[in-house]
This record gives sequence, structure tokens and C-alpha cells, in this order.
Amino acid sequence: MSEAKSEATGTQAVRMPVASQTMSQRSRAGLDVLGGILKFTSVATREAARQDFETSPEGRALTEAHATGTADTPEAIAERVDKAKDLAASLPNYRMERFAQRYVAEEMMNRNLVAAEEMRAMHEHLDSLPVNSAGGSLALDPEAPLPDWYEGIHFHLAPIGVDGYDLGTKGAGIGRVFRYGGFAAVPPGSNIGGQRIDVVKQFRRRDHKRILEIGCGSVFTLLAISKVFPEAELIGCDLNGRGLKEGHRLAEKMGLKVDLRQCDARTTGEADESVDAIFSYAVHHEAPVPVNREMFAEAFRILKSGGEIVISDPPPFRAVDMFTAVLLEWDNDHREEPYFRETCLANWEDELRAAGFIEVEAYGLGAQSYPWVTRAVKP
Repeated sequence: MSEAKSEATGTQAVRMPVASQTMSQRSRAGLDVLGGILKFTSVATREAARQDFETSPEGRALTEAHATGTADTPEAIAERVDKAKDLAASLPNYRMERFAQRYVAEEMMNRNLVAAEEMRAMHEHLDSLPVNSAGGSLALDPEAPLPDWYEGIHFHLAPIGVDGYDLGTKGAGIGRVFRYGGFAAVPPGSNIGGQRIDVVKQFRRRDHKRILEIGCGSVFTLLAISKVFPEAELIGCDLNGRGLKEGHRLAEKMGLKVDLRQCDARTTGEADESVDAIFSYAVHHEAPVPVNREMFAEAFRILKSGGEIVISDPPPFRAVDMFTAVLLEWDNDHREEPYFRETCLANWEDELRAAGFIEVEAYGLGAQSYPWVTRAVKP
């Protein structure tokens, strides 16, 4: 890092090396190529694979049975998904599209690591600068042990794991690939930022004063919540301390007042009936079903009477067509999503009712039932 004297003030001003200000042309081009591969294969190749599947005699039969069997037991749905998965694996277009998905998912994470390292000096410099306080807070608990269902899993094929890399939260290049959609449960052409706001708008009421997001990661969804509830007190909790630290700094820079804490969503530390609303976005498929039950019990405990919970997660197998269910199930074994299958077979409506919630609803907002929303009220 070089230093130069400011002519205007005579003080020492920090000047960042050009190479540290942006990722290299090589990294940008490589990430853009991956985005192009994802865009093409998730549309053209996937559609060809779908036609191969649905026009085959066995695929047609499975598709019809799935369309009429939405009330089947999880065991019956799982058996049907397994048969459909075996059939799809025999189709060349499906294998090619899935090969592209795996290649892009894995190579994107590796290239993002390289791109982040290219900008390390810039990131470290920016992190060292003071920011004007927005009044938020950050409570980290570095000594808290990670739960056994979370520790050691490299979610989304992150090469060093969720918490094992100091620049892992910077996301220097992932957005260049994901901007096209077409990955995991997200249909091609999706506006991910717009989807967050659309889901936040599913709260029935607009007078909530204190809102907690569980599994908040950074603050991008809390920012969406602030747009719909500009006067509300916002709280976010997550297991990932690095993500919370990055999110706190980003929130302060943006003037977004949020209180972030590192904790398990099953033990939030909130008092009984102290929260008006609870929100989660793409969280519940990252944990086993029994853990989710504990999250819902905690949500019920801390919500006020009349309070709401709104969650968005990949749609269950029963809410999508047979071929899309196969695509969702694939993530369980091939994109480091070890709980995807069991959560796609789960029924969050029934789990919320069992926790004591009423007025439970579940529905899709867009193509292929994504985003999938489940909402309920505490009596």
C-alpha cells in the first residue's frame, strides 16, 4: 500500500494500488463465463432435459402421479422422487445440465476465493476505516460451540467452509454468476433482490414495531425488511460470526440501524412475548427437521400474541412438478446441502401448527413455486 501527500491538506492520504481496487480482468472474465454457462444450460439444456423426461412413458406416468398425489405421505413422495431421479439420470441432456450445474457451483466458489484475494488489500483498508454509527449493535460470542449438525459442513461447496476464511463474506464475484438465476431452487431470470422484498410484503400487518430475522447472514434481507417497515426496530441472529461482523459494518455504512447477535435460533436470548414479527429467508433447508421444530418453538415463545412469522424456503416436493422435484433433490448430494431432501419432504405448515400457530398458509409467489412462503400467527 503506498502513501501520497494530499496537496489540499498537506496530510498523508492513503492511495490504494490499482490492482487492489478491483478484481483482475481474468477473474471477471472467468466468472462471467460461468454465469453464461449457468444461464444457457439452466434454460436451453434444462428444457431439453425436461422434454426428454416428460415425453418418456415412465416420466409421463410419474409426472401424472405426482400432480395428483400432492396429499401423499412423505414416504410415497420420496419413493416417487427416487424413481424419477433414476430415470432422469439415464437421459443425456439431464446429465449434461447437471454436469454444468456442478461445474459452475464448484468453480464459482474457487474463483471467488481467488477474486477476494486479489482485492485483499482493498478489503483490509476499507475494514480499517471508521464509519459513522447508525446506532446499531453487534454481539459476538466466539466461544459458543457450533452445533453438530452445522459444524464441518461446507455449505454450497465453499472450499474452506462457511466460517473458515476471513474474506469469505466479501462475495467479490459470486453475484456475477448468480445474477442470472437458474441455480438450486431459483428459476432462471429471477430478481433475487426483488424476491426478498416480495416475501417481506407477505406479513399481513404493517404495524410491527420489533422484528427479528433468524439466520440473517449479512444484512441484505434486513435491508429489505427496513424498506417495508421503515420505523421498526430490527434484530438479526446467526451462527456465523464473520458474516455478522461484515453485516454490521455494512449496515453502519448504509445508515441502517440493526442489532446483530451471534446465537442459535433455538436460543435467541429474547424474553417471552417480546417480538412482534419473525422472518427467515432461505434458512430452514440448512438444518435438520428436528432442529427446525426447536426453532419454531422458540419463535412461538418470543412472539407476542397476534405476532406473525413469515418464512421463505425452497418449495416442498409436493408443491412442484415431478421434474423440478428431481432438480431440487439433486442439491442434497451434489451442492453440499445435506438437509435439502428431508426439508423438501417436510411440511412447515404442519410443524407451525404443532408449535401452536394458527392461520397457517403456504403458497408460491413465482415460477416453479419460488419463492415459497409459509406464514402464520400466534394466537
